[in-house]
Amino acid sequence: MTEINPTPAAAPAQQQVQVQVREDKMHTVYSNVAAVRVSPNAEEVIVDIGVIMQDPARNDQMIMDLSSRVYMSPFAAKKLALHLSQVVQRLEQQFGTIELDPRRRLKQA
Repeated sequence: MTEINPTPAAAPAQQQVQVQVREDKMHTVYSNVAAVRVSPNAEEVIVDIGVIMQDPARNDQMIMDLSSRVYMSPFAAKKLALHLSQVVQRLEQQFGTIELDPRRRLKQA
């Protein structure tokens, strides 16, 4: 179990709320792709997580196998985006630029 101490935005700066994180119901998946969209009512952000790979039967086609779908509030999505941005910045500072173009990644290897 992990504990984190977020400070609610509306609360005074000195007050902290303790959050107990339970991992007993969590499942772990690997992902190399995510598709993000907004729900029709604009109250949720939907994140589909999965693995994308070359279709062995067709060289001109990729297959995206989805393993999880996460519905998030816009606030949680924005927090996640900020945290992910910080993590990517640290990774790039430590290991170099993360190339998004797969053709360029293959040339670097």
